[in-house]
Amino acid sequence: MTTPSEQDWRARLPAGLRPYSEAAPLAALFLGISSGFAFSMIGATLATRLAQQGITKSAVTAFALTFLAYNFKFLWAPMVDNVRLPLIGRFGQRRSWLWLVGVLVMAAVVVLGFADPGDALYRVAVAAIILGIAGATFDIIIDAYRIELLEPRQLGIGSGMSQYGWRIGSAVAGGLALVLAARIGWTAAYIACAAFALPAMLVGVVMGEPRRHREPAKSHGAREAIVAYFSPLVEFMQREGALVMLLFVLIHKIGDTLANLTLRLLFADLGFSNDEVAFYDVGIGFVALLVGIFVGGIMYARLGMKRAVLISLVLMAVSNLVASRSSPTCPRYATCASRPPNTRSSRRWRASPGASLRRPLLAR
Repeated sequence: MTTPSEQDWRARLPAGLRPYSEAAPLAALFLGISSGFAFSMIGATLATRLAQQGITKSAVTAFALTFLAYNFKFLWAPMVDNVRLPLIGRFGQRRSWLWLVGVLVMAAVVVLGFADPGDALYRVAVAAIILGIAGATFDIIIDAYRIELLEPRQLGIGSGMSQYGWRIGSAVAGGLALVLAARIGWTAAYIACAAFALPAMLVGVVMGEPRRHREPAKSHGAREAIVAYFSPLVEFMQREGALVMLLFVLIHKIGDTLANLTLRLLFADLGFSNDEVAFYDVGIGFVALLVGIFVGGIMYARLGMKRAVLISLVLMAVSNLVASRSSPTCPRYATCASRPPNTRSSRRWRASPGASLRRPLLAR
C-alpha cells in the first residue's frame, strides 16, 4: 500500500513513466536481475575461464549442454508449485521456495568458483550442472512469484521490466566476474557474483507473499500430464505453415548460436584481456542490445512484421560477416584456432590508432 508521500512523488512523473515506478514492476526488475546472473555464470563467463585455462575447444563447447536444465525445467515445476517446505513453509509457498532456491544458487556458484578446471575438469562439469538445475529452478519460482505479484494491468510492464532485469543481471554479473578475475582470481570473482541472487530474495522480504491467482491443479498421473504437455504442440503442428515456421525458428539463429558458443574462445586466441572483453563484449554489447530493441520496435511499428524481420535477418548476417573479417592476423574463424595468442602482430594491431574502431566489431 502506497503512502501519500509516495503518491505525490509518482504524481510528479510523466504519465508514461508512472506505471514503471510502482512497487510491483520495480520488484519484477530485481527479480529479473537475480534470474539472469546464474545463466551468465555457466555461459560466456565459464567459457572464458575454461579457455584461459587451456581447455580444448571441444570440451568448452560441450559445456553448453548444462543449459538443458532450462529446457526441461517444466518436469519439476509442479513440485515447486505444490510441495510445501517444512519450517520455512509458514512464510508462504512462493517466498519459502524463493529463499531456499536462492541460497542453493549462491552455494552452487561458490562451488563452481572453487572447482579448478586445470585440476579436475569433471568437477567443474558437475558444479556447472548443479548450478544449471538450481538456476532453472530459480527461474520457475521467480516467474511464479512475479506473475502472482503483478496485477493484471501491470503484466505487460512487469514482463518488460523483468526482461530488462534479466539482461542487466546477466551483463553486470558477467562483466564483474571478468574484471574481478583479472585482479583477484576466478574463485573470488564467482564468490562475489553469488550476491546477485540476493535481490530476488530481498524482494520476497519486502513485498511479502503474493496472493495466488488460483489453487494448483491436482495431478492426475503421468499419462495425463504427458498428454496435457504435448497437446498444444500437436495442435500447432496441425496448422497450415507450422513446419515452415519451425524451420524458420531453428535456422535463423544458427549463426548467432554458433558464434556465441565460440566467441569467447576467439577473444582468448586473439589475446584480449578480461577488461577488454568486459568493456567491449559485455558493456558495448549490452548497450547495442538496448538500442536494437528500441530500433526493432520502431521498425515493427512502421514496416510491419515481415519486412522488419527480413531486414533484421539481413543485418544479423552482415554483422557475422563483419566480425569474421575483423581480425588482422586471422582472416577467418577457422584459422584463428591455430594462431597463438598474444603474438607480436596481434599486440601491434591492438595498440594501433584504429583499434578503438575495430574492437567494437568483435564486441558482439
